[in-house]
Amino acid sequence: MRRQFLAAAVVAGAFLSNGASAAQTLAPPSLPYVAVHDPQFISAGDATFMNGEDRVIGLMSGRTAKAYPAAILSQHGLVQDRSPKGPIAITW
Repeated sequence: MRRQFLAAAVVAGAFLSNGASAAQTLAPPSLPYVAVHDPQFISAGDATFMNGEDRVIGLMSGRTAKAYPAAILSQHGLVQDRSPKGPIAITW
């Protein structure tokens, strides 16, 4: 069985200028987190930042297992990934 863990993602933030005029179209308010899209995975043996007490949300599809660490999910709020049956969303 192959086990994979979500690797830490690089996050880019965005902000609105305080000097926006009324004539400009403002973007909707940003979420308090940045979602992860199409995450990269590492093997369980390479996940040295994890220990036995860490919580994960697990997904098993056929012989492939994926683990989404709660610590990473709590920073990003949402992970959009794919399973063999189609797109999935993981949230914490």
